[in-house]
Amino acid sequence: MEKLKSFHYAFLLAVFALAISVSAQDQSGFISIDCGIPPASGYNDETTDIKYISDATFIDTGITKSIPPEFQTNSLEKQFYNVRSFPEGNKNCYTLNPAQGKNGKYLIRARFMYGNYDGTRSVPQFDLYLGVNVWDNIKLNNASSVFTTEIIHVPSANNIYVCLVNTGLGTPFISSLELRLLKNSTYETQTLSESLVLLRRYDFGSTTNRSIRFKDDIFDRIWMPKNFLGWKILSTSLPIDKSENPNFIRPSPAVMGTAVTPENVSESLSLTWDPPNPTSKYYVYMHFAEVEILVNQTREFNISQNGKFFFGPLVPDYLLSTTVYNVKPARGEKILFSMERTARSTLPPIINAIEIYMVQEISQSTTDQNDVVGKAKSELEKINDSFALKSRQFTYSDVVRITKNFEKVLGKGGFGAVYHGWLDDIQVAVKMLSSSSDQGYKEFRAEVKLLMRVHHRNLTSLVGYCIEDTNMGLIYEYMSNGTLQEYLSGTNANILSWQDRMRIAVDSAQGLEYLHNGCKPPIVHRDVKSANILLNEKLQAKIADFGLSRIFQTESGAHISTVVCGTPGYLDPEYYISNWLNEKSDVYSFGVILLEIITSRPVIIKGPDEHVHLSQWVSSMLAEGDIRNIVDPSLSGDFDNNSAWKVVELALACTFHSSSERPTMTEVVTELNECLAAEIARNNKGNKNKTKGASRMVSVNVESDFSPTAR
Repeated sequence: MEKLKSFHYAFLLAVFALAISVSAQDQSGFISIDCGIPPASGYNDETTDIKYISDATFIDTGITKSIPPEFQTNSLEKQFYNVRSFPEGNKNCYTLNPAQGKNGKYLIRARFMYGNYDGTRSVPQFDLYLGVNVWDNIKLNNASSVFTTEIIHVPSANNIYVCLVNTGLGTPFISSLELRLLKNSTYETQTLSESLVLLRRYDFGSTTNRSIRFKDDIFDRIWMPKNFLGWKILSTSLPIDKSENPNFIRPSPAVMGTAVTPENVSESLSLTWDPPNPTSKYYVYMHFAEVEILVNQTREFNISQNGKFFFGPLVPDYLLSTTVYNVKPARGEKILFSMERTARSTLPPIINAIEIYMVQEISQSTTDQNDVVGKAKSELEKINDSFALKSRQFTYSDVVRITKNFEKVLGKGGFGAVYHGWLDDIQVAVKMLSSSSDQGYKEFRAEVKLLMRVHHRNLTSLVGYCIEDTNMGLIYEYMSNGTLQEYLSGTNANILSWQDRMRIAVDSAQGLEYLHNGCKPPIVHRDVKSANILLNEKLQAKIADFGLSRIFQTESGAHISTVVCGTPGYLDPEYYISNWLNEKSDVYSFGVILLEIITSRPVIIKGPDEHVHLSQWVSSMLAEGDIRNIVDPSLSGDFDNNSAWKVVELALACTFHSSSERPTMTEVVTELNECLAAEIARNNKGNKNKTKGASRMVSVNVESDFSPTAR
């Protein structure tokens, strides 16, 4: 009888699996475009049976090309054989009109393979936009590599615009563009303006080492196989049953039929990654199903996030999917999810699959790019007339010549990429707006307006600007020694002496003091941090990046209410809580920089149990009365004790939570000048033989992929 019941149960599961397979043929919510194939042509993919059509009716710009035969291998999907390329125009957009219209939840996927289609053997780099918002930066490793990017998006209009934007690093192109309708109850975010960009989607324990998508996954999500050393693979030949909540999209049975577990039963499973931006937000979906029949055994475990309890205890059901996800997005310099068995569990934890999405703020505005550029031109024309700036205006061809066709990248931020250039015999830094998005345009306009009216030796100088069609850029004086942050974090191998540090502190303070008191009306920077303090060849410090700056139109000591902007760790807590901004917000941020200068430690210090702000760490160390445990040990005690005490106390005063208790920047400049004078006097006495020149130290920068581990 028991055997009969088992057979009957397996039979029902097989029938259910067959029903899923049949329903998977439905492609009514799909738009599948093979970019570059002839108009009115199409085909069914041999592996997935997905119906692909030409892109000719979705876009009226660009040219079609084919990759050469040597790249058309048997293992390569047919969608990569052709491309549409955009040698003309800065921004070219596809228009998608899903039948379900606005407010539907869609997975949109773009795929790229260069394949030397243009015969130049030069792999391009460009941006991908969703309407007026950045979606992703397309950067392929080589001619034969494939780049895939996905975003889950809820549009507020019936049309969805997918745009390729030329950033000056090669001609944009695209191989395929796909849209899939999802259920609205899945992949929830906190606000309607948030979309989700896929970071990873892994099928753990795969025994075939092939990706899984449609027909196995009815929504055509692509699941990539992933296994690691130290992991044991578990699998079942029986299909995974349907979930208890049919409105939540579970992975396909083919994905959930395999799992991984630590080889050592006493170990836990840990999944960790280092976000490139610690302020980015992530949603994580972990999928579990028991695939082994447990006899006199128990599998039960808890899940923690960055060392804190997250969910549990979890007992995966046999052949039944369970999904655990974070309702509140995760963020930080490192994100760690760990699964550890409970005391009563005899088996280690398992996991079958995982999805990780990064939150992307998407403006629902459908503002045309030409409208944004028109506003910028109008604004610049006005400025050209309160300042006569035409002598500082450059054409786009000038910028291409100055940067040698954007040959050398100095860095990249929210505004866009920064390139090295030569203007006659003077080195310059050219910051190009990646595209004319609303936020980028606002920062561009703010920088131009501010730097045209302020001039100080401790503020970066604007040499000129470019605004031509959709190309906008700012040309600055070049600061050859990079940022203060690079020196203090060890990215730059040179060690700053105490006298250098005091001089940099004085320079930076004088720049801020000028904004607060030398400008009428005063200006609040709003994003003071060590990454925005640049150093020239003489280590003279200058404050940069005025895209968030605000003119302070009120009387001294008053405040204005504004949306909170700034960088975590440097952000004034009073401003963050109240939205009330005044010049003391910059004072707080500068106090944090002083602590960095003193200690060479990160703003957020990671501890075994919790993360501590640098100001808290310094306060606790100061209570012990030994200044030498606070100052950067690489200085080997080569500094004036009284000077160090004074700077530490000044820095802590700047970081008081109440803005009324903080000193003004005028007071800060006075105090720092005294500290600098004391250090110069000490060195001039010659009591210590100070080695001139900078010491060298070796640093290793390790960039790791998402790295699940067994711990």
